[in-house]
Amino acid sequence: MLANLLTYLGALIALLNAEPQKQTYAVVVGISDYKALTRLTGDLRFADRDAQQVVTFLQTRSGGAVPASHIRFLTNRQATHANIRQALSLFREAKAGDRVIFYFSGHGLPSSFVPYDVQLDNQQNLLTYQDIKAAFHDSKASTKLCIADACLSGGMTYQKASQRSLVQTIASTVSDDNNVAMLLASRSTQSAVEAGQLAGGAFTHYLLKGLSGQADLNSDKVVTIRELHRYVAPRVRRVTQGQQTPIFYGHFSDELGLAYL
Repeated sequence: MLANLLTYLGALIALLNAEPQKQTYAVVVGISDYKALTRLTGDLRFADRDAQQVVTFLQTRSGGAVPASHIRFLTNRQATHANIRQALSLFREAKAGDRVIFYFSGHGLPSSFVPYDVQLDNQQNLLTYQDIKAAFHDSKASTKLCIADACLSGGMTYQKASQRSLVQTIASTVSDDNNVAMLLASRSTQSAVEAGQLAGGAFTHYLLKGLSGQADLNSDKVVTIRELHRYVAPRVRRVTQGQQTPIFYGHFSDELGLAYL
C-alpha cells in the first residue's frame, strides 16, 4: 500500500514538473500575397496556410497547449514590418524557464526576411536578422527558437569578420542553461520549395508531421531536436530532389524536447 502511494506521489510530482507546464510565447508569420508582387512576379501559394498550421499545432497538447493570448499571428497584409516588430515585443513577457518561438514563412534574403510591405525599389522595411536577435536578447526565456521556411535562410548561420551569426550573438549573452536554436528550411544558397503535392512548404510539412509524433524515433513520447532533424532533413531532401537541405543550428542540447506526445 505504502509502495503504491509513493509511486503515485512520484508520478504526480513528475507530471507537475513536466516540460509542458512551462509557458510558450510565439510570433507566427506567413506571407503568400505580397503588396508589391503578383502570382506571376513572385507571390507564394502556401506560406500563410503553413503559418496557420503552425498556430494550430501550438494550440494542441503536443505543441504545448499555447493559449491564444500568447500567440501573435500575422499573415499577408497584416504582416508589415512595423506589425512584426511590434509582435516581437511579446517575447518580453517570457520568464526564465519559458520558451519563445519565432516562425516565418515567406520570402527570404541572405540577411533578412521579407515583410508584406517591402517595395521592390526600396528595401528599408526588411526584417533583418538583427531585429530577431534584439527580440531574443530582450527575452528572459530559457529556450529560444527561430523557425524559418524561407529561401536562403541558412544565411543565418554565416560568420563574417565584421558580423557574427545571429545565433552566436545571442548565445554570447545567455548562460549555459539557455537553448537557442535555428530550424532553417534551406542552406544559404538554396530556395525553400513549396510542394504542390503537399499543398505547403516541404520544410513546414515535415516539421509538423515530425512534431506531431512521426519523429519520436525511440517512442518515448518526446520529440527531441535531434530526432526532429533526423526525421525532417532526409524527407525534405527527397521530396525536393536534393534542391533543399534543412539546417538545425545553434546553442542547444541534442535532447532538447520540442514536443510532448
